[in-house]
Amino acid sequence: MRYVLVVLLLIIGATPAAARDLSLGEALTLAQQHSLALKKASAETQAARQSLQSALAERHPTLSLTALALYVDDIATLDIDLSPGPSFSRQIGTRESYQTDIRVGVPLYTGGRISAGIGGARSARDYYVALELAGLDRVRYQVRKEYLTLLAAHRLVETALASLQRTRIISTDITAMYKAGAADSVDLLQARLAVTQAQFGHERALIERRSAEIRLLVLLGLDPGEPLNLTTWPGPPVLPEEPQPVPATRPELLAADAGIRLSESRVDLAASEYLPNLSAFAGYSYGRPNLDRFNNTWNDYFTFGGQLSWSLNLFKNRSRRSAAFHGVQAARRERTRLGEQLDVQARLAYEQLKLSHIRYLSARDEYEITSESYRLACEKHKEGLLSSNRLLEIETTLTAAQSNLAAALANFYIAAAEYYYAIGSDELERGM
Repeated sequence: MRYVLVVLLLIIGATPAAARDLSLGEALTLAQQHSLALKKASAETQAARQSLQSALAERHPTLSLTALALYVDDIATLDIDLSPGPSFSRQIGTRESYQTDIRVGVPLYTGGRISAGIGGARSARDYYVALELAGLDRVRYQVRKEYLTLLAAHRLVETALASLQRTRIISTDITAMYKAGAADSVDLLQARLAVTQAQFGHERALIERRSAEIRLLVLLGLDPGEPLNLTTWPGPPVLPEEPQPVPATRPELLAADAGIRLSESRVDLAASEYLPNLSAFAGYSYGRPNLDRFNNTWNDYFTFGGQLSWSLNLFKNRSRRSAAFHGVQAARRERTRLGEQLDVQARLAYEQLKLSHIRYLSARDEYEITSESYRLACEKHKEGLLSSNRLLEIETTLTAAQSNLAAALANFYIAAAEYYYAIGSDELERGM
């Protein structure tokens, strides 16, 4: 019984794991959940939001509390000697002191300092939100690219397997012809060489598919040893319409716009340094001794008032405001440069997409021609009208055509993903 259990365990352990069905939509979801870059960007966005809340809180009242308890081992005394007459001595202060002060302050006028800080914090939040969206588009593009690469690798495995089966059939036919005296040893050796090359091509295709599978699994946060069964297969390529200018809603452009607003808030902040700060406050004090320093008793009092503060370094403030102004000019020029660069990238990506579409159509026609050519060659070879070497050459051409067609289809959709990424299209988050 024990040996039976061991055998069963070995059989179960040797059984390959079932492949996991995976659609493109599921892959996009898994990648977004796993991406460390997106998690970092999300944390930075949350930090920026909290910084904005902190800047908004500058307008709210500020509460301060101070409590003090101390003991002095030696205090001053006042000695009065009236001669002739009485004399007396009086301690000034007390050895023990207790004091509690509570103050509430409200800013009334800051010259725009608080508003500039809020504007800068809001711009920083918008900047990090845009970066998070840009990172999301980048992840979606990477997933589509790796998914399509794995699809192409799977097609190449099927192509290599079909080639291996064809060469084995040809080799079997040539062997039979050799035994019948209709083929020579050179034909036999060429057939064996073709089978050997086809076997290597199949093994190489399997390894390349597994490599593409591992890259996709790591990108999705799955076990690299888990096999995948891709369920989303692209249909015939359809060329999209002519490209339009890159929309202003592209995340990179939104980030550049937020950078401009952030620089403008620095100009406002530098301008606020020329103006004074005015605030109102109310306080409450309780202690022993408090107002009366000569009587060691507990007492309290309230205070109300306003505070005006102003410090001005004209040369420093002027230089700081000039630097902030030049920062705005630099941010605006960077926004213009980025817009031009993205527009050029989108147009170039569309040209590459058109080329990929033409390449696919050419590969499709080539495959249809070579398929018909191989069919006719097989018939002629059976009739003895075509040499074995020529049949093997035509089979090699058919294999290359099949591989080119699979690669052309995948390359078209990869080029489409690059184009959608270049224009910031919502197609990135959809299936094919």
